[in-house]
Amino acid sequence: MVPVSGRLPDDLYAWLAGLTLEGASTVSDKMRVAVASLKRMQDGDGDYIGALSMYRDLGRGTREHIAALEQHTGQHSEVLAALMEHLPALIAGLHSAQPNSLAEAKRLESVLVKRTMQLAETLLRQAVTTQAAAYDPQVIQQNSGRLLELARLIPQPNASST
Repeated sequence: MVPVSGRLPDDLYAWLAGLTLEGASTVSDKMRVAVASLKRMQDGDGDYIGALSMYRDLGRGTREHIAALEQHTGQHSEVLAALMEHLPALIAGLHSAQPNSLAEAKRLESVLVKRTMQLAETLLRQAVTTQAAAYDPQVIQQNSGRLLELARLIPQPNASST
């Protein structure tokens, strides 16, 4: 290892010293983890699986809080679970793509639209009933009106034209 010396403002040092990081107990350990995380963000470019892992890790705290809440209350939100599954995948796809050609941009567009439509389909399934499987059973009904209106305006494909 190479020793590094530097200065941090008091507020950043206090924050870092109080930060709980897995496998890092000293401020020096935490600095190594912080620099490794920064490297991981840079290396995630071009590697979907690495980027997906990073974005899932970034949301880990929220997922753990939700799991504790669900254990405590006995309630579960399929809506929030779907969002926590699809959003890291979307941003990882965007982060790792780096298209250099029109064909690569089309591929990225296709992947992101496909994943977004999967999320939309999942959410629309929750609109079939008046009570969504969510912490707020009305959250889908309250927010899907315009989308459903637009969907009704889309012409259905003609069976004879396929």
